[in-house]
Amino acid sequence: MARQKKKKLENPFVYQGYEGPGYFFDRTEETEKIISALRNGRNVTLISPRKIGKTGLIRHAFHQLESAGNDAICIPSG
Repeated sequence: MARQKKKKLENPFVYQGYEGPGYFFDRTEETEKIISALRNGRNVTLISPRKIGKTGLIRHAFHQLESAGNDAICIPSG
């Protein structure tokens, strides 16, 4: 499947979804913990209130893994 080219966002303050590392701010420690757990074969569960950025954090971690040539799968809960 061909990757779509991302358009430049008009508003740099993304509040929904994940638009790439250029728009992802902070959460360095959390990202490193998730990546470390996945590289070491450990499962990861994130629990927090709605609209805190869980999905963006997960997508950012998987983007970092993909950029480094690693692979992992994400199984979202229903």
